[in-house]
Amino acid sequence: MRVLATLQSYQRRLRSLSAKAMVNILEYNIGVAAEDLNRYCPGGFHPIHLHDKLHDGRYEIVHKLGFGTFSTVWLARDNQEKRNVTVKVVTADKSDETSCELSILQALKERGDVNHPGHNHVSHLVESFHIQGPNGRHLCAVQDLLGPTTSSVTDRCPNYRLEGNLARSISRQLLLAVDYLHSAGVAHGDIHMGNVLFCLPELEVASPEVIIKDLGPPQTGKIARKDGGPLEPGMPEYLVEPAEFNPKIYPHLREVRLIDFGESFFLSDLPSEISTPMSLHPPELVFQRGLSRAVDIWNLGSTTYELITGRTPFEADFDDKDLIPQFQKVIGDLPEQWIQDALASGVLKEPPNYSTAEYFLSLEEEIRRSYNDGYERDTLQFGEAELETLGCYLRKLLVVDPDHRATTSELLNDPWVSQKEPKSQAT
Repeated sequence: MRVLATLQSYQRRLRSLSAKAMVNILEYNIGVAAEDLNRYCPGGFHPIHLHDKLHDGRYEIVHKLGFGTFSTVWLARDNQEKRNVTVKVVTADKSDETSCELSILQALKERGDVNHPGHNHVSHLVESFHIQGPNGRHLCAVQDLLGPTTSSVTDRCPNYRLEGNLARSISRQLLLAVDYLHSAGVAHGDIHMGNVLFCLPELEVASPEVIIKDLGPPQTGKIARKDGGPLEPGMPEYLVEPAEFNPKIYPHLREVRLIDFGESFFLSDLPSEISTPMSLHPPELVFQRGLSRAVDIWNLGSTTYELITGRTPFEADFDDKDLIPQFQKVIGDLPEQWIQDALASGVLKEPPNYSTAEYFLSLEEEIRRSYNDGYERDTLQFGEAELETLGCYLRKLLVVDPDHRATTSELLNDPWVSQKEPKSQAT
């Protein structure tokens, strides 16, 4: 249901955007699964082809890495530095030079402490430039080449979750990343497993031939009108299907970096809202109260829970108000005044129905149940001691009132991330 809701939300956004376009995709044959053809219109995507050269020939397109509503993402060869990079090409309607994401990346580049241990766990801007195309002027952000997302790797793992000690290591790496960002005056705003990518340093320096061998040749689908007529202006000749990383590399993955600063904000300029997966909405977002750096602490807690157990601690598909009874049942201390204020302001139409969370347990019980139930005992690497340590750690992050959540500096001394405990088996 969670996947379905996310897909439906994404489709609604695409339909809204497509309504502005002149393209009727039913009139076209498209050979691969890729971005929406409707977005190749004025203000939309820039048409990119394999071997295109950008920025006076410095970057040559080698493969496709992905796409979103407002960008396509490409693997490119940096012919100047003789390495491989990621180039994110933003839609023209989102390429304003005052783009918050670009401002965030530039600020981190200028004032981030390169000696901070979290620096290596954040994706950094190499450079940015603009290109002019048939659909407008597009921002291109160049960043280091990274590997698969943690979510895509877990989809292929036994029990659909990472090996326990690796998951614990990643939770520490993410805490260091957030501490680095906060020390630089930035909040990420959208921490989840889809924005946590593994590092592949050997791929960064690999030759284009090795890249193609590892990722497979790009799969392209020619775009053609069914009536045989010419393509609409601003369309590419073909679409490229995003590459899939070879699962053979998975046992060697160890380090991660946090990416995607599209929802990030400066701590000196707090937003009124952010967009992040609904099940990860922090209470202050659900109740439409003030946002702060504490949203990162909440999402760090939710992501850590998911890294270890393979599921999120809270679940909502269509309405984030469904999370309210779960907050009370799992972590408690939901301020009654928040409920009254939400009813008075119209944020809530009626009092929460706490019976909808009757099958949820306390946080500690949920951790044990999520980690243990339904799994073969010989696959359980954490015993009661480790799960208790995890529970104590998450109690500091998953706190309803953001003013009472721990700071990153306080969390760095917690045993969950500061102690290297021996691998153990559940008993």
